[in-house]
Amino acid sequence: MKKTHKSTEKVGAVGWFPVCGKNYPENREKRKRKRIDSSCTQRSKFTSTFQHGSMDAINKIYSSVSQTVSTLSAVFLGNPLTKDYDIAEHIGSAGTELVWKIYTGSKRTTKEVASIFVFDKKQLELFTKDEREEICENIRRGVVQLTKIRHPQVLTVQHAMEESRDTIAFATEPVVASLANLLGNTTNVSNTGLLAEYKLSEFDTKFGIFELIKGIRFLHDEVQLVHRHLCTENIIVNKQGVWKLFGFGFCWSKRAPGTPVGNHPFKSRLLGNPGSKWTAPELILENTCNDSTDIYSLGILIYTIYTRENIPSPDASSDLYGYKQSVTKLSNQGPPKLTAIPESLRSEVKKMLSVNPQARPTLQSLTQISYFCDQYVQCLDSLETLFPKDNLEKSEFYKRLATIIGDIPHRVRLYRILPLLVKEFVNCSMIPFVLTNILTITASCTRAEYMQHVSSHLRPVMLLDEPVQIMLIFFQNLDVLLKVCPSEEIRASVLPLVYKALESKSQQIQELCLSIIPSVVVHLDKATIKGGLVPRIKTLCSGTNLVSVRVKCLLCLGQLAPKIDKWVMIDDIVSYLPSVNCREPAVIMAIVGVYKISFNTDGLGIPKDVLACKVLPHLFPMTIVNGLSLQQFNAIIALIKEFTRKIEDEQGDKLGSKAGSISSSTSSSSSLQEKQQSELQQSFGSLGFGSGNDLYGDFMQSPASTVPKQTAQSTAQQQQQQQQQRKAGGGPMKLQLKPLQPQSNLNWSVSPMATTAKENSNNYNLFTQQQQQQNASSTLQNKVHPPPAIAMPMMPAPAAAPTASMASNMWMNNNGSTGVTKRLELTSPTNSSSSNPYGQLQPLIPTPSQTGGKASAKSATSPMLSKEDIMEFLQK
Repeated sequence: MKKTHKSTEKVGAVGWFPVCGKNYPENREKRKRKRIDSSCTQRSKFTSTFQHGSMDAINKIYSSVSQTVSTLSAVFLGNPLTKDYDIAEHIGSAGTELVWKIYTGSKRTTKEVASIFVFDKKQLELFTKDEREEICENIRRGVVQLTKIRHPQVLTVQHAMEESRDTIAFATEPVVASLANLLGNTTNVSNTGLLAEYKLSEFDTKFGIFELIKGIRFLHDEVQLVHRHLCTENIIVNKQGVWKLFGFGFCWSKRAPGTPVGNHPFKSRLLGNPGSKWTAPELILENTCNDSTDIYSLGILIYTIYTRENIPSPDASSDLYGYKQSVTKLSNQGPPKLTAIPESLRSEVKKMLSVNPQARPTLQSLTQISYFCDQYVQCLDSLETLFPKDNLEKSEFYKRLATIIGDIPHRVRLYRILPLLVKEFVNCSMIPFVLTNILTITASCTRAEYMQHVSSHLRPVMLLDEPVQIMLIFFQNLDVLLKVCPSEEIRASVLPLVYKALESKSQQIQELCLSIIPSVVVHLDKATIKGGLVPRIKTLCSGTNLVSVRVKCLLCLGQLAPKIDKWVMIDDIVSYLPSVNCREPAVIMAIVGVYKISFNTDGLGIPKDVLACKVLPHLFPMTIVNGLSLQQFNAIIALIKEFTRKIEDEQGDKLGSKAGSISSSTSSSSSLQEKQQSELQQSFGSLGFGSGNDLYGDFMQSPASTVPKQTAQSTAQQQQQQQQQRKAGGGPMKLQLKPLQPQSNLNWSVSPMATTAKENSNNYNLFTQQQQQQNASSTLQNKVHPPPAIAMPMMPAPAAAPTASMASNMWMNNNGSTGVTKRLELTSPTNSSSSNPYGQLQPLIPTPSQTGGKASAKSATSPMLSKEDIMEFLQK
């Protein structure tokens, strides 16, 4: 018992159960957990192995996003601004010593793009508590003052300042960076790639300085403020390229001139305080301030922009004597690299750096120097104040702008001029003047720039019907739109414009539209061409009365040939051409051109049945239209010959292939055909038509021709055989029809009409009277119904019957009066009756009798024999 207990303790399961109890609940649960753990381990290994390659890219993206989010979360920790704005990328820095970080962002409710300025208080860790509070107070003062001022040359605040324990932040209009960043100072900037792409042009610099002068003048005259801290760090360049004032933390109000200038930041250098290199000497040495203080700082700013370096000067807070000597030398001799400044501005900059405030130029005089009297600067300056003026003045300005807008840098046109031009779309009478300039700007845009900046403004204008010049300008510059528009945009905006132009009543617009359709078709699918474009062109072609429009419609249809399917071309275009009114040579040649293009274009072609049934019957009448020149006639004839040659070749090949298949059939069928041909030749030979190739040649011979001797001999032999059969038989004679044999004097051809119908009738009546007089002495009293007037060769008769010559010369003539059978002997004027047993056949025209009896109803109604007469004769 003791041994058993020891073994139980040694190998027992959880809960002190013995080993033998494998089915106990604790043991089953343990085994189940092991199986689950092992399966999870295997599944995780398989998943990691299977997804290792595809997950690398996802992990990289996830890590970068996570890092960005964590960085932003650390920067904006607890700031209320994050509730209203989504913050994305760090793009620049601004403010004195670049203490502000600039981020891109957007408002969560309206998705409006913005820039977020953030001041991180962690930069103040090296300062004392009082110093940190003083620095933060200057930061707050500058933001509050900035929020109060509204001017085009002052940075616009969209959301007021928000402060947390670690940050101060506010939202502004979208900006690029500070001017210091664009000039190469990238302090406190994490992503410098965007700054490297932005290049300041000569025009940007010139107009930027001009705008700064206007902004400073506004501060001095309207707001009564002196900035006191003009520097490249406090100049912000927005998305439109406008230079704007920033950093009002040390501004001084002019409203209390007796008040001494406080806030001396040069004795103790703190973070964000103005540097002596940007400050006027009187403010440091004499503690005085006036309008010329900002003019001195502006001169330093212009020098730095053009030379890309600061004027060498000692710091006034550490070496006041050296600073005083430096500014005196600068005033007398000028800066060392003054030649880098443009010549028209050089002398003014030297005056602006004078130690004496009275020697400096005023802001008004600076705007009037020759450097700023550039036509581009003046034009752009006038454009910003043009909107409230009258239409006549606007129209003249926009005409002048069209002559110089091509020389203005693209970025200035896109971000500065375009927003000012699209404001005029509310005035329909000004749209034609503005639209020309906008399309000039569009010509230098990329597709992304067009879709982002231009497309949303042009779409509503494309739907306007008045004034008509709008549509005309669009079609004159449609190649520009096709270059920058994606295919989806062409179908959404350009194609409705084309449809509307085809339905327009203006001939010039219709012709322009038709001329550009082939370039539009490249961007359209085949279903749109077939269902939308081709029917409208056909409708315009059928409905217009203008030859030029109809010709352009046909030429446009021909130019669509390489872009459409074969059966669309045949069913919708080629089949439509016969319905076009083609009385003018120009229209005819356009139709000929469409036929030729359809016939010769690779992948198309016109089938031979369409050529034979539709095309050629349409082309033949065109050849006799009046007004065609010889060259045009030859072109049509050449096309007809080309079509006919195609039919000849294809149909000939088809029939030849059939003949070959018949000749290659079995020998039994060929022998059967030979037997049938021999039988056919024998049957025709028994009729005496000869054995030539033309089975009917002898039958159509003239009276002068003679019967071949072989045929006559064969006929005589047949007659002898028949007589011998009759003699040998001794029975009743069996009538056998003798085949009709051609006679040498039988003329079945119709002689040409040499006389009139009246003369023929008179001659025949005279001939009839002569025959009646000869027959009056005859004693024949046969009262039978007259047979129809038809020549029949008589059958062979027995010996008791009348002679063959008498029977063969019997012609029955019914004159409708006497009912007496008469025998007429018709003689030919050329051949005697003795040589011609039948006489020459002449057409019998029944005429009324000379005796004046009542004519029969049949002969009176019609000069020809009726069917009843013929049947009655055959029964007799």
